[in-house]
Amino acid sequence: MKTSGDVTIVGAGPVGLLLATELALQGVRTTVLERLTTQADTIKAQMINGRTYQMLAMRGFGPAIDAASEAEAAGLSWRPTGATGHFAGLFKLDGLPLVMLSQQNLERILEARALELGVEIRRGVDVTDLDFGTEYVVGCDGGRSSVRKLAGFDFPGTGPSLTGYQAVVDLEGDLPFGWQRTPTGVHAFGPLKGRIMLMEFDGPPATREVNREILEASLRRVSGRDVRITAVHTATVWTDNTRQATTYRKGNVLLAGDAAHVHSPFGGQGLNLGLQDALNLGWKLATGDSCLIDTYTTERHPVAERVLRNTMAQVALTRPDPQSRELYSLFSDLLDLQEVKSRISAMIQGTDIRYDTGCDHPLTGTFVPGLDLSDGKGTSVVLDGHEATVRPDGYISRIGK
Repeated sequence: MKTSGDVTIVGAGPVGLLLATELALQGVRTTVLERLTTQADTIKAQMINGRTYQMLAMRGFGPAIDAASEAEAAGLSWRPTGATGHFAGLFKLDGLPLVMLSQQNLERILEARALELGVEIRRGVDVTDLDFGTEYVVGCDGGRSSVRKLAGFDFPGTGPSLTGYQAVVDLEGDLPFGWQRTPTGVHAFGPLKGRIMLMEFDGPPATREVNREILEASLRRVSGRDVRITAVHTATVWTDNTRQATTYRKGNVLLAGDAAHVHSPFGGQGLNLGLQDALNLGWKLATGDSCLIDTYTTERHPVAERVLRNTMAQVALTRPDPQSRELYSLFSDLLDLQEVKSRISAMIQGTDIRYDTGCDHPLTGTFVPGLDLSDGKGTSVVLDGHEATVRPDGYISRIGK
């Protein structure tokens, strides 16, 4: 199968669509191929973190995100107070506020912009080889990435140890809002109306099927409550399979998002990680500079590696055995210390990321919020009395003397 264009992106999820807009802003002809014929309506990520919002706002997406977020927030049934995120269900983090935004609404916003910029999106396409006739191919096609497998990327890591469910349901019976740890697992109710999350630490799922009977049985086991699910509107099964490609580039094939790294959804970090992959890669790929493109792996691989580590730690903290429960209690006390709280918050939100740009100034490699980079180009600003060169992704590459 041949496509006309300079870059072929496989996967029309948020990461693939954002990468397509990034390339289009740089004048690169881009084709996006997607296996699904229509957008998936399965429940997925429901929020983006504050740093991701700042990065999307610099591209001009702020007003559309604000409007969608306001509409979604009206449907919340519960919201934790006094915190902007959680670690293993401990709602004690601070820092930048989370932004309510479903993955489906984000995809619609990004797709509209991609089409406006002339990106070709072809749905109902199964990718069986990588001979697209384009200069580069980027796999943004999820954890079971066909591109990753076809190109032969190594994908080491640890296998699944738990079964998790996320669903929007109609319930009969009393179920408390928020996260609840029990002797048999974890269950959460809210903040979306009817949204439940379940975890059982009994090994990987026996099947990817999710139906009312499976969800109700799991909810009863974990909660120990006489509750009944009368209807399932959307549901998915997940686990803590944790893997990362050893490199994000093999020749003219690259990976981004879940195609490059998978982990449990603790802290809602996966979507943010993938979107920031796209913002890092797009402008570099557009230059065609092989050495610059290689810095995509150099900069982003350690960021994802840290996410994999902290999500594995969160799984360990939530296990129901006596030792893990005591560890959870100790970690809760530690999060009351501001230094610990700030460090964990920055790690989860990615606000402490600093890329090595080869310059010694402490501000180089850090992100500058509030800039208008909607044209996809870099800029110069004055910081600390010195002129700073800002890359197209909002990070400082150099500060003059």
